[in-house]
Amino acid sequence: MKKKDIIIIALALLAALALYLVSQVSLGAQSSVVVVTVDGEEVLRRPLAMEDRYEIAQDDGSLNIIRVQGGAVWMEEANCRDGLCIRQGRMKNGAKTIVCLPHKVVVQLEGEAPVGDNSDLDVIIQ
Repeated sequence: MKKKDIIIIALALLAALALYLVSQVSLGAQSSVVVVTVDGEEVLRRPLAMEDRYEIAQDDGSLNIIRVQGGAVWMEEANCRDGLCIRQGRMKNGAKTIVCLPHKVVVQLEGEAPVGDNSDLDVIIQ
């Protein structure tokens, strides 16, 4: 390996680290709303401070159970084959997203909800 190759690799690693750190710092402080979408349609929007357990049941038998507790959200249970969504762990800031690809469920954190906004959605699955 030549000296130029080492420099290019080092610069690429530094750029990746810088982007990761920026995403952690900039997105982490403002996340306070849990948003769940199924196949691109929003089905749940709740404050992160509202601790609860939400079942996302679909007509085809797909089931995802999402837990919100202690300022974090995670996929507690899912009846998908691979279970990757469960292994993605707890999410405390918007830099991470939990995805259950077989069920088309996406869990993400967003910033503050506007004061006086009563647009909370209940779990609505068609």
